[in-house]
Amino acid sequence: MASRVGALVTVVVLVWAVSSLNMAEAGNGLSADFYAKSCPQYEKIIYDYVTKLYNSPKNNTVISMIRWAFHDFVNGADGSFLLRSDNFPNNQSEKDSVAQVGMRNSKYAGDIKLAVDAYCPGVISCADTLAVAGAASVKVMGGPYIPMKVGRRDTRISLKSSADKIPRSTATVDELLAFFKPLGIDTAGAVAMMGGHSVGRAHCVSFKARLYPKLDPKLDLKFAKKLLNRCPLKIPLNSGFNPIHFTYIRNDPFSPLTLDNHYFQELLKRHGVMKVDDNMIWDPRTLPYVKLYANDANVWKKTFMLAYQKLSEYKVLTGTQGEIRRKCSLLNK
Repeated sequence: MASRVGALVTVVVLVWAVSSLNMAEAGNGLSADFYAKSCPQYEKIIYDYVTKLYNSPKNNTVISMIRWAFHDFVNGADGSFLLRSDNFPNNQSEKDSVAQVGMRNSKYAGDIKLAVDAYCPGVISCADTLAVAGAASVKVMGGPYIPMKVGRRDTRISLKSSADKIPRSTATVDELLAFFKPLGIDTAGAVAMMGGHSVGRAHCVSFKARLYPKLDPKLDLKFAKKLLNRCPLKIPLNSGFNPIHFTYIRNDPFSPLTLDNHYFQELLKRHGVMKVDDNMIWDPRTLPYVKLYANDANVWKKTFMLAYQKLSEYKVLTGTQGEIRRKCSLLNK
C-alpha cells in the first residue's frame, strides 16, 4: 500500500512539473536569450562570482542568496527586496519587515551587478542579477541547474506590508499552503521549496517557543536536548532582552553547505528545527511529499527547479516598466 501511495505522489509531482513547463511557455516578456546580443557573458560572470564567494570564507553569503531571491520573488520578482528604507518618505521598505530578521550581506547582490556592469554597463537589472545569482547559488551548493528566463526590470516600490505576509517560523500548514497558492505553487511545489532549509541556519528566536516554558512534545527528545544546550534560557522571556536571539543552529548539521534532501530525512526523524518545518510531517497533505523527497533526491530537485522558475517569473516588470537601477539599494534619481 505504501508503495502505491508513493507512486501516486510521484505521478502527481510529474504532472505538476509538465503543467509548470506549459505555463512557462506562455510567455511574460522574459526570454532565455534576452541578453544574447547586449550582454552574452552575464550568466558566466554571475556564476563565477557566486562560485568565488562559495570557495571563500564568505560562503554563508551564498546560502543567503537563495533566501534573498525567494523573498524578492514572492512580492514580485522585481528587485524590491534590495531597496533601502531611506528611498521612501515613510522610511520603510521590505527590509523593515520582521520576515527579514537575520538577513545579512545583501550588499553582495549589488557587488555582483557591479561585476556585470563592468562588462556591459547599465544593461542587466538588479532583479535579473538577484534571480540568476540565486539560481547560481543553488547549483554551486549541489542543487539542480535552473535555466532562467531574463529581461526583468526593477521596481520603484518596496512595501513592508508585502514582506510581512511571508510565513513566519511558526506558520501552520494551512498558512504555508495559503501563502503559496496565489503564487501558482501547489502542495508539491511548496514542500519542495521548503527544502531550501537544507542549507542555512535558524536563530534561537525562531524556535524558542518549542523549548520554553515547556518542550514541544512533537520534538524528538534527544534532538530537543541538543536545542536546549544550544539555546539555554538565561533570563525571563518578558524581561525585554533576549540573549538567545542571535544564537543559531544549522538546519542540516550533516551537510550545512550542500543543498540536498537531508532536510526531509531529518524531518522524518522529528528533527525539524522550526515549527513551520516540523508541521509538514504531521499533516496528511504534506507528509507524502516529505517522504517522497526524502527517498528520491532527483524528484525533489526537479520539483524545486520548476518551483523556483515559476516564482522567479511572478509579477515581473518588463519592457518600459520600472527601471534599470544603477545601484541595487537605491532608486535612480
